[in-house]
Amino acid sequence: MAEALGLNETSTNEVREKALKERFLVEKDEELVCELTLLLDQTGVIMAWHLPGVLSEEFQVGIQRNLEFLFPDISRSITSSISWRTQEDLFMESRIRGAIELSPAWYQQGRLPYRHQPEVSAILKASHAHPGPWQWLRAGALQNAILLATLMVMHPDLYASGRETFLKLASSTQDEDMQQIIPEWPTVYLVVSVIANRATPFHRDLSCRVQWLDMLATIGGDPDLHIELENLRVRLAYSPGTVVSLSGKVLWHGVPASVSDWFCLAYHMRDNVQEGVGVHRCDWVKQGELPVLLQRFALSMTN
Repeated sequence: MAEALGLNETSTNEVREKALKERFLVEKDEELVCELTLLLDQTGVIMAWHLPGVLSEEFQVGIQRNLEFLFPDISRSITSSISWRTQEDLFMESRIRGAIELSPAWYQQGRLPYRHQPEVSAILKASHAHPGPWQWLRAGALQNAILLATLMVMHPDLYASGRETFLKLASSTQDEDMQQIIPEWPTVYLVVSVIANRATPFHRDLSCRVQWLDMLATIGGDPDLHIELENLRVRLAYSPGTVVSLSGKVLWHGVPASVSDWFCLAYHMRDNVQEGVGVHRCDWVKQGELPVLLQRFALSMTN
């Protein structure tokens, strides 16, 4: 399927998705997965990791407490724009609801790496006026570092290329905002999306590569919540404290509404930023190759 996807697939076109499902038919009944699981394709490529309930209640409480620094920005994020990400009718009634993206380096829509330089996202730039996002970065540094450590195991080459991207950004940028925030940024992912009490329609993540893994950490929510991988006919249990890493550009995924207050931290790469700084983009990870990749990664970090 990866080869069949265009560079600018909208991922919300139902006719297009129906055609893809018919072309790449999965002949099995829908399955609910509740245990720690790796989802593999026929060649052994790891398409998703499912780690249900791995984040302790104490860990989740700490994350939610730190998210309060972002509540003013989250509350202002819901608009009547055409983007489903801030579409009001997808959010449940709650004291806090919304979705924001934070990044130390990205290209504004329509800007290309060979003509422009990446910029700090607007919410972080606005922190000069109100310090909430910076407070969140510092208060949540430990939790983000723990989540980041899982990426070292799941996709060591993606971790390494992300780290190299930040090193190159730090050594090349003349942007004062970026120079200040990169030392504070707590992950090798280029974007952290913070989602509060929103149903997520089926979609793919267009800014990354098919070989890469997005990472989703769910905080709170219903014990029977699930994330649906529609083109695999699989539902993964998405109970509080679950971490899911998946090829977000291949797997058409969505999350229904939660009755209880629910937050998600979604971590993404930006392919155009890695292109802009000339970092070699890593490949798939196959289950049988993972021990060798981890050994090689460990050696590279000690040199």
